[in-house]
Amino acid sequence: MEQDLATLQLISNTLKEDPNASQRVLAKKTNVSLGMMNAILGRFAERGWIMLTNVNKRKFAYALTNEGMRELRKRGKNFVEKTFKIANSYNQIMTEEVALAKKHGKTKVVLYGESYVKFLLEYACSKNKIEFEKVSELKEPEIKDNEYAIAGEMNDKETKEKLLKAGCTDILELIQSNSSEDKIF
Repeated sequence: MEQDLATLQLISNTLKEDPNASQRVLAKKTNVSLGMMNAILGRFAERGWIMLTNVNKRKFAYALTNEGMRELRKRGKNFVEKTFKIANSYNQIMTEEVALAKKHGKTKVVLYGESYVKFLLEYACSKNKIEFEKVSELKEPEIKDNEYAIAGEMNDKETKEKLLKAGCTDILELIQSNSSEDKIF
């Protein structure tokens, strides 16, 4: 079902770009054979997701139906719900890690480089009343004893290796691990 919805989304995107797209164009955009696209369009028409209109003997016009749009909205809503659930989980992990760092005498969290979840780290610091700093200039890091240093996931491989060697914690490992005093401190 998920694959069908992904294909329906690609068909919808293609029809937005080119409302007169042929079956051949739809097949190419969705990376399936022409015969497979024919079967997919037939199945989607049976489900009421796609409307086929005979333009002439050799040409059909395709349009997404209200039911097809409803399915895509539902898919989008499910995606957002999963994303929020993951973000909440990451938030909880980071908040626990920052609390643990504070418990071990850290007074500052320093993020080296960029991170898609920087805002969660900032929130965790705010919630735990601990200073947060982001360092963009990635020279040789000078990590102080009172700092919990974290390497952002958007650093290139060489920079990341240098940061980890200097004593930074990899933010991806932080997120993927369950909070444990033994692992980080």
